[in-house]
Amino acid sequence: MVATLDEATEVITPPKAPNPWLAKYDRYLYGLIGLAGFIAVWWAVVQFGYVSDLYLSKPLDVLNAFIDGIADGTLTSEIWPSVQRALVGFASALVAGIALGILVGSVRIFQKLTEPVLLFFRNLSLLALLPVFVVFLGIGEESKIAIVFWACFWPIFVTAVGAVSNVERILLNAARTLGAGRVYIFTRVVLPAAIPGIFPGIRLAAANAFTALVAAELVGGAQGIGIYINNAALRYQTPQMYAGILTLGLIGILVNGVMTAVEWRVTGWQRGLTSK
Repeated sequence: MVATLDEATEVITPPKAPNPWLAKYDRYLYGLIGLAGFIAVWWAVVQFGYVSDLYLSKPLDVLNAFIDGIADGTLTSEIWPSVQRALVGFASALVAGIALGILVGSVRIFQKLTEPVLLFFRNLSLLALLPVFVVFLGIGEESKIAIVFWACFWPIFVTAVGAVSNVERILLNAARTLGAGRVYIFTRVVLPAAIPGIFPGIRLAAANAFTALVAAELVGGAQGIGIYINNAALRYQTPQMYAGILTLGLIGILVNGVMTAVEWRVTGWQRGLTSK
């Protein structure tokens, strides 16, 4: 079949280039649209009686309860005790998890010896251990910090073991060939190569800190966001209860942002090596 002159000389129009502004900010734009849709569904579910406002408050009522709690101090006074417990437990787990993870990951015999114990405890529910912490440490600060430590330790420890043990042997052999000693290889080769692999565990542990903290504070105590949420639920103060949950979510977003910035800063050398 012979093509006509018009078909042969047809100019193919190239596709339009994407809007550079949309290409740069589309993640945030779609995120805002998704958030707005979630809030709209939330409002409609309560507004049209699908769920009683005794169990689920409207978004505006939750926002007002959050603002009032910040303004009168009833909510802000509960934030710092929780943050303090989370920071102490997380920091302790960070030091212990990285130190023990590097030790176990560096010595193959330790890794083989601890594998069964590691497999058991990493899959053990934290809620099942709450009574154990209470029996040994009571319902004071020690048990709450210990619960946070336990929840944070395992993600850091597991990723540290994996990151150190999976350092490419070609890097170690190259360093040995150049005459590097054990201390130099460990500090200049193993640790820099393992850090990017450890950070996912650190970020997961930071998220676990506040999840475990709420469970720990429900055991008992005088102050804390978990206690605030529980007291509001017992008094049927539904907007205040969800305001406490909103506070936890905002703290989690803030913590994730901080950890992402730290990871970006610490692992910047890797992006330089892998960028085209």
